[in-house]
Amino acid sequence: MTSSATIAELCAHLRLILDSSLDAVSLNELLARVDAFVLECSASPEAGTLMHQLEDELQVIYDDVVGHALFPQAEIFLAFLYHLRPVLPSSSIISTWFDLVLRPTLREPKLPLPAVNYAKELITSALDPGSNFSTTEDDPAEAEKQKERVGDFRRRLMDLYLLDALNESSGDDVLEWAELDEVQREKKAYWKANLEDVLVRVALERPQDFLTELYHCYVSPTSRLQLLILLNAYTSEPAFPDHAHVLASHPLMTSLLHSLIFDNSSTVCTIALTVLIKLLPIFAVKACQQLKSLLPLLLVVLARILCWKERQSSSPIVLVLPDPEEDDEEDALASDDDDNVVREGSRPLQIREDIEWERLELTFDGPASKAPSPDRYFTFLYYLFPCNVIRFLRCPVRYLTDNGVDSLYAAEWEDVLDAEKIKSKSEPLLRRHVLHPLLIWREASEELEQPDFWVSEQFDIARIVGGATMLEVRNAALGSRQPQPTGISAAPVRTPSPEFPARPPSADPPTASQTEGWDGAPLSSSLETVYAEAEVASSSTPGPHRISLTHMVATSVALKSGLDITIVDPSPAWSAVLFPLRPRTRSSSRAERESLHPSEEQAESPPTPDQSEHSKDSDGSLPRHVAQAISALQREVLLLKNELNLELWTTRENVKHIGRLYKDRVVSRTEEVERQGLHNKLKEYKHTVDRLRKELKEAKEQAIAARARYTDWNKELQDRVAGLRTEKKAWTAEAAAMRAAEKEAKDTFAAQGKLLAEANQLVFRLETKIKENAPKVDRLYDYETQINQLIKLQRLWEADVHKINDSKEYLAAFASKYRKMEFRLDAFENAQVEAERNAAQRILELENKIKHSQKELEAARKTTQMHRGALGSEEYRKLEKANERLRDENEELRDENEEVKAMVEVLKGQSIAYVSQCTMDVDIGSQMRKAL
Repeated sequence: MTSSATIAELCAHLRLILDSSLDAVSLNELLARVDAFVLECSASPEAGTLMHQLEDELQVIYDDVVGHALFPQAEIFLAFLYHLRPVLPSSSIISTWFDLVLRPTLREPKLPLPAVNYAKELITSALDPGSNFSTTEDDPAEAEKQKERVGDFRRRLMDLYLLDALNESSGDDVLEWAELDEVQREKKAYWKANLEDVLVRVALERPQDFLTELYHCYVSPTSRLQLLILLNAYTSEPAFPDHAHVLASHPLMTSLLHSLIFDNSSTVCTIALTVLIKLLPIFAVKACQQLKSLLPLLLVVLARILCWKERQSSSPIVLVLPDPEEDDEEDALASDDDDNVVREGSRPLQIREDIEWERLELTFDGPASKAPSPDRYFTFLYYLFPCNVIRFLRCPVRYLTDNGVDSLYAAEWEDVLDAEKIKSKSEPLLRRHVLHPLLIWREASEELEQPDFWVSEQFDIARIVGGATMLEVRNAALGSRQPQPTGISAAPVRTPSPEFPARPPSADPPTASQTEGWDGAPLSSSLETVYAEAEVASSSTPGPHRISLTHMVATSVALKSGLDITIVDPSPAWSAVLFPLRPRTRSSSRAERESLHPSEEQAESPPTPDQSEHSKDSDGSLPRHVAQAISALQREVLLLKNELNLELWTTRENVKHIGRLYKDRVVSRTEEVERQGLHNKLKEYKHTVDRLRKELKEAKEQAIAARARYTDWNKELQDRVAGLRTEKKAWTAEAAAMRAAEKEAKDTFAAQGKLLAEANQLVFRLETKIKENAPKVDRLYDYETQINQLIKLQRLWEADVHKINDSKEYLAAFASKYRKMEFRLDAFENAQVEAERNAAQRILELENKIKHSQKELEAARKTTQMHRGALGSEEYRKLEKANERLRDENEELRDENEEVKAMVEVLKGQSIAYVSQCTMDVDIGSQMRKAL
């Protein structure tokens, strides 16, 4: 079956399943066929064409079947796309399926969890260059465009998270959230949670790209709170420590520290400080050197948090229900205060010019907020770098100067840091912590130069978190207590009384009529909500809050399980006192729809004139106290979520540490049991050694007696051995003769076996050849094939003849070259003859010279013999020297003669080789002439 037929079959089955036809195959069978198609398409050279054809068919199916009823059929369609993921181009997911299917899926909370996971995996795969650029490897320009497309899609996801999802720091978004019904709220919350989950997945797979995108978006102050929430979720993932080194060396880390140093928003700094608290133990294990390089800035952050200047409230605290007669005075007071607001109690320091940073002054416009708590941050810094922390607190300016840290402000460190205030603020922190042992063993410089105590394999993130927690005096005291045998005593629970009835966990919040009696309820940034303030205000005697621990545990388990849950007793609509009937954030289309279809609440209980006066100001906007209340509640929700996230992360790390400690304890107990067993075995071995020593003594005595008997027996045996040796020699000679005969027989048999094997092999080859040739002889069409081949060869030969005719010019040039070579050969032969003639003449000259020298030598010898008697000894020696000189000259002439002969032989060999080469060229030329 061709690939096109396979695509048509897959699309037909998909359409039948989406139409719920009785003839449709099962979904699992369809997905199995999709997997088979993916394997086939991966190996096909026309994968791009097949995928374009399949995408066109899928778009037609979407328009016909899925488009008007997405959510009932979304899971099937997404499962189909998910199994196509290995061959589905990222451009298709980004440009087509994201807007059609994936984005609506992430917005719909009613879809099952597998469908949402399919959508998330598809988006993640579209952002993975490793699995989507395979079709563009041969075209670098197309690959570059693909990378840009993926980068744009990543920025689009980030923009959707920042601009389209619910922004907790935006008053307009919260007001719009307040007027939505439960379904719309659930959709918005689900949309943001899914976007956050997708971005976190992308961050875990491509941390460098994600952090770079986060760094570019962090420049805008309005986006920092949302980005910190996203970064907080990213750093809370269990797989984040594997990518922590990327963040440690990324510019985003510097931006995070600058935010903690420069920004004046306590909410942003609190969440950023939470992220930094989690990063400290992770960096200590995964990026130790980068953490040491960031230590001065971390200490500057500590000083900034210690000396935090609380923002003054922009207006006095007003009642929840302001008096209508005082509206004009309140507006005037608010307008005067808005012109003279001091956000930090004093004018903020100017940032250094080379640092491009836009300061975030305010996130929530509400009452004065508390400063971020430095306790945990100080605890981790004190645990990791105790000497440097104490040295910094002792003299911060000198510490920064000695470490070469330039001031981040336009002023010097002496004008920026208040050393006395840092000391006074840090004194309570130091009192709440025990003495770190490294303060005695090390200096501040050694702490940064020598290896740290947490670098060993025994230290992990959980152990650092546990060790830092135990530095606090309270935790150290709890840890030093012995565990009670009966378990930890539970806290006393106050029974309900008529004056303070216990409120069930699912009790409804107060209604609008109840809020009218809360005349003295102030706006606060504490953990108490408006409902708690209502209970305290309505009671005559204060009492502790009563919370059902069972309901809390059950709710926590249900939320962490990831299953679909149903919220019972949902909170009613927001109070009509805080939110007017026609808020200013409502769109015109929504207002028209609500004017045509009024709600039941408006029909049953229309607003009173007093409520209308309280619901909005003279200009139609929300009252100031309502915006402040919303800001306070927004901030409390964010801080509680942030604190919960940190507590969950700390709990997870503590559970890991507890598990390791328990494992060490079990191992220790096992080792103790093993040690006791070894001690008992040692006792048994000692008794065994004593028993064996006694047996050894008895054995020695028996051995002495046996030795005497052995001597006599040995003599008898020696006599027997002498006789046996003689007999053995005879047997050995006979065995040698038999071995020689056996060897000769074996060699004969081996030779005969080889001959027989060769004969069998020859017979087998001949039989095989006969069998091979028999079909060839019988089949005549083979000859016809050969005839056709010969005809083709004849045609090829004719083509070669044409080629030879075309190469006549080349052959003529070659013939000319050949004639030149003949002339050159004649010249070389003449030169060779001349050289031989000269060599022969030289040889004759040398021979004549040798003969002449021999004659002179003979004459000298004769003269010497004749005059030996007449000459004296002195003259005789002179003659001998002359004779010796002549002999040397004769030898030299002979050597020269031999060299000349050798040279002649070499020249003859060269001439012969040259002649043979020329002869070969002549033969080639003659053959070519014959061919022509």
